[in-house]
Amino acid sequence: MTERLRRIGIPAVFTLTLFLSAGLLFCVEPMVAKMILPLLGGTPAVWNTCMMFFQIALLGGYLYAHITSNRLGAGQQIVVHGTLLVLAFMVLPITISRQWLTSGEAHPIGTVLILLLTSVGLPFFILSASAPLLQRWFSSTDHPSAGDPYFLYSASNLGSMLALISYPAIIEPYLSLRAQSTFWTAAYGMLAALTLGCAFIMRRAAKAKEKSALGQQSIVSSAPDTAASPSVRTRLRWIVLAFIPSSLMLGVTTFISTDIAAIPLLWVIPLSLYLLSFILVFARIPGIIHRIMVLLAPIAVVMLLAVNFSSVKPPIVVLSLLNLAAFFVIAMVCHGELARSRPAARHLTGFYLWMSLGGMLGGVFNAVLAPVIFNAVIEYPLVLAVAALFLPAMRMRHALASRRWLQRCLDLGLPLLLGIVSYWLLSKKPITAEQMTRLAALTGADAEDIAAAALYIVPAVLCWCIALMNRSLRFGLGVCTLVMVLLGSVEWERNIVHRERSFFGVITVSDATDGKYRYLVHGRIQHGKQCLDPARCREPLTYYHRKGPVGQLFKEFSGPRKKSHIALIGLGAGTLASYGSRGQQFTFYEIDPVVKRVATNPALFTYLKHCRAEWRIVMGDARLKLESAPEHHYGLMFVDAFSSDAIPVHLLTREAFRLYFSKLEERGVLAVHISNKYLDLEPVVKRLAADAGLASRIQNDEEEDTRKEKYRSTWVILARKDADFGRLAQDTRWTHLNGSAEGPVWTDDFSNILSVFKWGPGG
Repeated sequence: MTERLRRIGIPAVFTLTLFLSAGLLFCVEPMVAKMILPLLGGTPAVWNTCMMFFQIALLGGYLYAHITSNRLGAGQQIVVHGTLLVLAFMVLPITISRQWLTSGEAHPIGTVLILLLTSVGLPFFILSASAPLLQRWFSSTDHPSAGDPYFLYSASNLGSMLALISYPAIIEPYLSLRAQSTFWTAAYGMLAALTLGCAFIMRRAAKAKEKSALGQQSIVSSAPDTAASPSVRTRLRWIVLAFIPSSLMLGVTTFISTDIAAIPLLWVIPLSLYLLSFILVFARIPGIIHRIMVLLAPIAVVMLLAVNFSSVKPPIVVLSLLNLAAFFVIAMVCHGELARSRPAARHLTGFYLWMSLGGMLGGVFNAVLAPVIFNAVIEYPLVLAVAALFLPAMRMRHALASRRWLQRCLDLGLPLLLGIVSYWLLSKKPITAEQMTRLAALTGADAEDIAAAALYIVPAVLCWCIALMNRSLRFGLGVCTLVMVLLGSVEWERNIVHRERSFFGVITVSDATDGKYRYLVHGRIQHGKQCLDPARCREPLTYYHRKGPVGQLFKEFSGPRKKSHIALIGLGAGTLASYGSRGQQFTFYEIDPVVKRVATNPALFTYLKHCRAEWRIVMGDARLKLESAPEHHYGLMFVDAFSSDAIPVHLLTREAFRLYFSKLEERGVLAVHISNKYLDLEPVVKRLAADAGLASRIQNDEEEDTRKEKYRSTWVILARKDADFGRLAQDTRWTHLNGSAEGPVWTDDFSNILSVFKWGPGG
């Protein structure tokens, strides 16, 4: 009975310890990122940088585990690790210090890394070492499963995934960040106690082996280990197979969070799938599952390229699910290959070290190198091409296996032919809407959409046919060729004047094909437009048209009612400067230096050049910079900051609105631009207004006039009382906000994007 309890109890203690360690590790990631996010403008790049730091710390933890478990005896390991466990309490509970903040950087990666290092660096490093170290400790026991401790890795990743899912679903909605940090500290104390329990078990096993092996000092099994050391080629393959899912995870995260919102919910979904793939492949699942994933991977790659590059896209929910599904399949294949090639327990820590190095390189590539090397977000499709090169063969027979010279020719010739056909299709567009009328009638779809989609579907199908030839190199080269053609096709129809990338995204300035207008695009959303005709270049266009809500607001507060000081959060092309008049001062708050360079360059846009009011640009996050502005200084304030189509969440919280109105004069008016394809922000603002006791009005301006370059837009205005709106309070175009004011108010500690997501076709 005692022996049975011991056999059950030992793996149970190690499993529980690893489960809790991994849960704490992956719970602290979104928690700390959420603490940092408001300090740097709410950009998705904050999460990518955080992930890079976590991967570097993970590599450091794995290296520490590798060195200590191979160089130190059992007693020495316990002393060293126990000391580190205690030292970590010196930086707990976790907080973020603003003293390291800087502003105006194009790539404030250093700031994020310093904030993370000083706040959570040591605890995260210790937690990172738990998985390989505790597995190595378990392998030194005399338990029957000690020879293959990799099953503990599945328990570790299960804890990680459950922590990630729990954070946006349970922890974030109900606990403030301060409370989260307190509970995390208490759980860390429990982990320290469990780790010492594992150390005690390992130490007893080591002593028993010392006696039975007549003084052997090693903590590993006394039986000779004949397992060969992994070759250099094997280690390099481990690195690449770990690099691909790591980079794709960050690429998918950026893809789905740029337009919607930079929030923990959208961060943890790709990371959870990433961990789920680890759980499944290291849990000794049937080999048939891996073979199925290998068969699905080529389909996933070509489908994703066709959908993401096509001008005809499904709703954002469907598009996001397609990207997530394809990512999961590729991660399953890469991680499955890692699991299939895992070494004996003697080389366990080295295996995790090389695997961690690959993951870290993926994070560094996406967060640091890609923004410097590329002026557009092209790392995602490029890594898809790399993935195609390293996908295993589909184990299908082919008739030409013996003719190597012919195979080599086809390996190069077929991808080249695919590139030529793809280029011809996308440049000449031989498939027209007229040819698709019959198919459109049968399916009910638009003929032009079918024709446009077919131009991308045909190359994708041809590329997949290459995959059926069971030559990984041939398929990989085919995907590489297709990616190059697709990247080029994106530029063919654009007359790009300027493009620049920063930490905060990609800014593109392009001219219309007729040369009459110039556009400013952030991500995939237009954020400014100017007429190039000198006679009309001062006209505010698009969402800021004089006939729209903004024009009405400035018209109301003109003449004797003119506001002297106006704050504008978000610069864009500087369109709102066209409303400036003599005697006014416009203060723009902008976080992205690239946006400032573009808006102030008269060779690109001239709104600021022609502004009749005095103007200045304050660089840095608006909330941080507004804190130093004079109290009750501004008469009007515009919140018009966007990352692609997503307004940073920290600009729509109770704390943000308190700050705005502390800087507005007694009769000041706040205008918030809430136009959004994917989020219905009206109830959010209504609850904020009710919470602060503010008067509010909304205008859903559905009137779009393409001839006058007027776009639809939705604006909310808020003031301390109705009379402060002037005649707009009685203007029928400005109505009371819809929906109930009851419900949770968004704060810096709480936001629920799912509650305001547009699930219909518009989303």
